[in-house]
Amino acid sequence: MAHTQQRKYPLPLEKWKYYQEWHQTLFFHWEVPAYFIESYIPAGVQLDTHNNNTWVSLVAFEVKNMRLRNLPSLPYISNFREINVRTYVIKDGIPGIYLFSIETDKLIQVILSRILINLPYQKSEIHYHGTKLSSKNESLKHFLDISMGEQKELEKTDLDVWLTERHALYEYCGRDLCRFDIHHKEWNLKGLEVEIKEIFYQAGKFIVSTYPDKVQYANKLEVLLWGKRIV
Repeated sequence: MAHTQQRKYPLPLEKWKYYQEWHQTLFFHWEVPAYFIESYIPAGVQLDTHNNNTWVSLVAFEVKNMRLRNLPSLPYISNFREINVRTYVIKDGIPGIYLFSIETDKLIQVILSRILINLPYQKSEIHYHGTKLSSKNESLKHFLDISMGEQKELEKTDLDVWLTERHALYEYCGRDLCRFDIHHKEWNLKGLEVEIKEIFYQAGKFIVSTYPDKVQYANKLEVLLWGKRIV
């Protein structure tokens, strides 16, 4: 809680509600013309840009030890895999992310997330086998098959920070636009060699099917989350 120098806005005054750890986080980033996605951004937020450029990202990671405040984690419910496709938005000077899709490998997580935090999780087949990661969702026609190679040192640029130091998620909860606040220490990012055998996701009119413009990797991050706030 004392590490706030990386934040763009103050910590919420309320107490955090959830704790979780993100392991083996893989970031794929694409620079995208705004007209591919701007009509798919919900009313009330604006596309955020870096040097007038718009970005779409695929983020894959393992969630471990998720728990409610003052309660222990539960082995089956608290550990799962997630893949989301996102872009970057801003509202009232607070930068954040907007999700085009959010998928997990456990049906119980889909149910709990939709009930408790109103996020539109969908069930997908997501598998980690050593350095190999694959995912399949037939209904969405989302597919991923990659191999991860050697990690490399990464000298972070302003763009690296802009893409990852995001502490707000915007999503509609029924008819209301909501913000979900997030807090963590600064990302310890690495470069990563990857071999992409198959990748196909959709973000608005943009099809995620090419080698990304930027790849980042992080081993572990501890995260605090707050409940939804109507904005």
